Amino acid sequence: MPRINSSTALRSMLFTPGSSEKMLSKSLTSPSDASLYDIEDSVAEDMKSKARELVGEIIKENENSNEAPPTVLVRVNDVNSEHFEKDIDAIATSGLDGIFLPKPETEADVRKADAIITKFETERKLEINSIAIILQMESALGIYNCFNLCKSAERVVGVNLGSAEDADLCRDLGAQWTPDGNTLHYSRSKVLLEARAAKMPHPTDGVYMDLQNDDGCREDAEIARLLGYTGKAAIHPRQVPIFNEVYSPKTEEVSYYKEMLDAYYEGEKAGLGAVNFQGKMVDIAMVRHAENIINRSKAIQSRT
Repeated sequence: MPRINSSTALRSMLFTPGSSEKMLSKSLTSPSDASLYDIEDSVAEDMKSKARELVGEIIKENENSNEAPPTVLVRVNDVNSEHFEKDIDAIATSGLDGIFLPKPETEADVRKADAIITKFETERKLEINSIAIILQMESALGIYNCFNLCKSAERVVGVNLGSAEDADLCRDLGAQWTPDGNTLHYSRSKVLLEARAAKMPHPTDGVYMDLQNDDGCREDAEIARLLGYTGKAAIHPRQVPIFNEVYSPKTEEVSYYKEMLDAYYEGEKAGLGAVNFQGKMVDIAMVRHAENIINRSKAIQSRT
């Protein structure tokens, strides 16, 4: 089973270019929920080999560090590129929790990635399916096929929407990115719905590009949170605390739902299937929602 599961917190995943030794070293002390080492877009073609080597080394350092983020992810290259198998060869160790798979479009893409990872897990005596896949949804065809992609391999645990300004998804859609999220609203909603329908515990949103606009960064994160996303990829350390806050249940929210549960279960003892709580009717459906919020809060607290 993948080590990344429903109890894993992925509010913030900090991208770090795999070719930068200085930035890789700094990632060991990040307060992000996950280190996300990149050997795809942020690495020049002639630096791919060096980046694989450096990321392999930093994964080993992570295993021996008490301060490093508890979850280690790597964005590898396209499964149909010449780099993918070399990437997995360099990083498939017990210290790797999962990969970001960029630009998957068909079930065959996911199954190919799954088979290659399984080969290295078997050769290195790692638990089969221990290395998770998070699908990076970056094309119209990929989003069209989202549900089937999510169901293509047991190791798929989540999606990450390529919602960045002027990036691959905007280009493929012919869309113009807007700060209010309107132009990508359908894509965000479809990916979220289909990932949830496929029982993915980690639907996460893409990066926010304006490094100097903290208010805009928070607003972008809130747009995704309100739809149901549980975290976001960061491209700068200053974004990490914003995402950690946005994607954590608020103290007052948790208290509210705890009181709701107490009221419901008191009513249940009296034989009631629904109760009046602060002027609202509460039944089992609302109780299950409350339990989800409380359980998510507990998972985040255990990480911190």
